[in-house]
Amino acid sequence: MTRALILSLASAVLLSTGAPAAARGDRDQDHLREAAAQGEVIPLNKLIAEVRSRPPYNGMTYLGGPQFIASQMVYALKFMDGSQVVVVYVDARTGRIVGRKP
Repeated sequence: MTRALILSLASAVLLSTGAPAAARGDRDQDHLREAAAQGEVIPLNKLIAEVRSRPPYNGMTYLGGPQFIASQMVYALKFMDGSQVVVVYVDARTGRIVGRKP
């Protein structure tokens, strides 16, 4: 039952945050592709691996569905910490964690 609750909560969070991103997704993706082609950003899979290797995120489950905020050149990565979703903001250029909710 706990697992079902966690999966339901995670799904709800992912669905609720996906709609605004879809509206601007093409523009952000174009910006990201351009930055990647010029070597201005760290590849996403490397960023995710780096964050997952750091405490306390190494003890959390990565939920996937990263969002890219082009205006800030930041990725929002979602993790599950027990029954709480944690969003970690990572600078795409440096790999530095620049924020977290909650």
